Amino acid sequence: MADDDGGDWFSEAADAPPEPVPAQPAAAGAEKEADAPAGDAAEEVFSEESPPEAVEYLDPDKLLIFKHWIRPKFLQYNYLYNYRHNYYDDVIDYLDKRQRGLSRDVPRAQTWAERALRTYTNKFNREEYFKQSADDTKLVTNSKLSGSFHRYHSKQYVYRRYFTILV
Repeated sequence: MADDDGGDWFSEAADAPPEPVPAQPAAAGAEKEADAPAGDAAEEVFSEESPPEAVEYLDPDKLLIFKHWIRPKFLQYNYLYNYRHNYYDDVIDYLDKRQRGLSRDVPRAQTWAERALRTYTNKFNREEYFKQSADDTKLVTNSKLSGSFHRYHSKQYVYRRYFTILV
């Protein structure tokens, strides 16, 4: 039975070098060796065993341009701003006033409902909600253009699709 006093048996496995794996090209070269003359076979085996590996050179001065979108880190997202405002504003205000030498009560922990009320009663959030709802109302009430567009194109589609039956 193995001794458990060693403790870390993963580190012992990492210290042992891995066993070398026999190369497949050498075996393929050995088969060709029987068919070919002795001098040519040795050259083929050597060339198959050590193919030159191309090392990719990256120029450090060259600008790397990636195809994916890189999130701009300088933008202030509303979600993050609200999160900071709801969770940390009291503590930040307390630390700022304490550093200036002003006295202020230590901020108390708030419930989720208190933080939610502070978010949704904020004037900025109410204005933003009103702007979004006004845009939605405008789209719904001014649908004359979109309806005529749909009617025209659906009529054209029916005419083209059933032309042979209609004529």
